[in-house]
Amino acid sequence: MTNYAVEQTEAPTTSTSARRKAAVAAMLGTMIDSSDLVLYAYLAVYTAPLFFPNENPIVSVLATLGVYAVGFVARPLGGILFGRMGDVRGRQVTLVATIMLMGCATLVLGLVPTYETIGIVAPALVLLARIAQGIAAGGEVIGAATYALESSTPGRRGLYSSMTPLGSILGLAVAPVVIGLTTLAVGSEDMATWGWRIPFFVAFILTIGVLAFRLRIEDSIEFQKLEKAGAISKTPLREAWRNHKLTILLTVVMGTGTLYIVYAIPVYLPVYFTTATELSRASVPWITAAVMLASAPMVVIGGLCADRFGRTRFLVIMLLVLGGIGYPLFAVLSSGSVGVVQIAFVYLFAMILTNLALAATYQAFSDVFPPRIRYTAAAIGYNVGNMIGAGFGPLVSTALIESSGNERAPGFLLIGGAVLGIVGLLAVTRLHRPQAETSPEALSMSERGRLPKWMGRS
Repeated sequence: MTNYAVEQTEAPTTSTSARRKAAVAAMLGTMIDSSDLVLYAYLAVYTAPLFFPNENPIVSVLATLGVYAVGFVARPLGGILFGRMGDVRGRQVTLVATIMLMGCATLVLGLVPTYETIGIVAPALVLLARIAQGIAAGGEVIGAATYALESSTPGRRGLYSSMTPLGSILGLAVAPVVIGLTTLAVGSEDMATWGWRIPFFVAFILTIGVLAFRLRIEDSIEFQKLEKAGAISKTPLREAWRNHKLTILLTVVMGTGTLYIVYAIPVYLPVYFTTATELSRASVPWITAAVMLASAPMVVIGGLCADRFGRTRFLVIMLLVLGGIGYPLFAVLSSGSVGVVQIAFVYLFAMILTNLALAATYQAFSDVFPPRIRYTAAAIGYNVGNMIGAGFGPLVSTALIESSGNERAPGFLLIGGAVLGIVGLLAVTRLHRPQAETSPEALSMSERGRLPKWMGRS
């Protein structure tokens, strides 16, 4: 029988500096992770004709975004592989491995010859590199979220959980800044031929720096407790699926809707700007970077709000708001009557709302599972939902515009994502009882839904 008593002892004590190092390690890793991942999407307008040549530019972009989606398909595999490693070997060593794989895959993307040079081998290599990135991201994001959560203090789980999405948002700012500076340095013409490779090389160098920092951190407090008590699971995947199958499935539902929204606004909108608005390619990176940096503090504020008002209650409210602005957002952006400044402010408004929801979103995945199988179980739920919602979201959004001719169509997907996210969130919260109150007997009862009402804090 699972030993829950070890996991429910009093909160471990450690120095404030160690907790801060843990938070910084989580933030920096996800910053590099998100930066490396979105470089491919942001550079699609340059790389699409080089690796997926076609007379119709939209078709080339669709092919490029299709490979982008494939990277998300690989995430569940990465979640399983690195999730098991994280629960058996430890969080720290696993996060070192994920950042190393991500850096190597990013370097490959910068070195791959074009279709004109090596033919079909070029897009095949791009595909393989994207798969490697997806596998790395599958272990990195939820691993960093788990590491930060397990290094938190009571009543501050939302705040510490905000470090992972904060890193993601900063990465979304770093990527366009690097692209923008490169464009200024080499010019738009050279950017379209060879300059697009430089951002990948810069990202690799930054990865090396983060790797050096992660090599000096300790493991999470809760994992150290498991180690000392000899309570580490030998088969976390089997245990997670056997004891928490329904919870995992519900986190997939929650993730499909929620992660579509929180990826569509920061990642898809810059691509949308280049195809459905009058913005120039050169201006999009700078607008994106400015919006990301200006809205980044809202991630931390959202974490504090989750601690103050309750994770579930706060996230439901934010999903309702984000779903409500979906169609108006794309209606304004596609109207043709707004200029650069207006588009930037609309984008900033949408990102502020998105960032407020991020900490509660990441916390919702990790905090519903016990520590001994948390990395594995949370990684499955997060990455499968991420694959469906975030991975195929940009592809479906672009295809929907192409097939319908309606540039406002992605707004309907935001509404649908909010509904699906709320349904999944309420269901998993209704099923879940906070681990401090959970015994094996209570856990089996929770799988049958015999728990307190969802509006209680969780």
